[in-house]
Amino acid sequence: MPNLPDETIAIALTLAALAAVWLPFLRGAKLCLQAWAATARLQPNDLKRATPSASERRKVEPMATLMTRVLRKSIDHNNETEHHPADFVFDAARQYVMHEYQSHYSSLISMYANLLPPIGFVGTTGGMLILFLSMHLSDSSLELGALAVALTSSVFALVAFSILEGFKVTLYRRLLLSLGDIHDLFERSMSTPATNASGTARAAVPVAAPAR
Repeated sequence: MPNLPDETIAIALTLAALAAVWLPFLRGAKLCLQAWAATARLQPNDLKRATPSASERRKVEPMATLMTRVLRKSIDHNNETEHHPADFVFDAARQYVMHEYQSHYSSLISMYANLLPPIGFVGTTGGMLILFLSMHLSDSSLELGALAVALTSSVFALVAFSILEGFKVTLYRRLLLSLGDIHDLFERSMSTPATNASGTARAAVPVAAPAR
């Protein structure tokens, strides 16, 4: 059974490997929680609001709310000047929202996740170097610590990487579902076009007009 100094060195190096993985994982996990709130599915009445309330502005704005606001402005502008097909306007608004999600959440989560495998590899390589040195010095306590950091650094890094990447897939699915709700409202509004002041048919916007 290993003596106390061996155990102390192994535990200390294991905690060091965990600390090296913990920082990027914690940053990525915080972004995942924010993205979870941003990809929430909203009720139809919430989707029809043009702007979030003052209390909601202090929180993470759902992508669905951003989509309805951008879509309303795009359709109003298109009806006044551009006269593009409604499906084209919807697709452009959807691409804008997807780009915003990618920039603020998905890319950053990937960045932190991609830092983890190299950190684990560095820990494993460093542990193997310490192991060879301990074998040369015939230091059994150093051998145990080297094995601990070589094994645990890779395990911690790969587990953390898998968690972040798996969560990112779930978040993307939530985003598609939340934008799908807006698409359904948009399709229903297109099936019942409104009429403007000149008597020309125009697509109804699936969000309420802003309060004056």
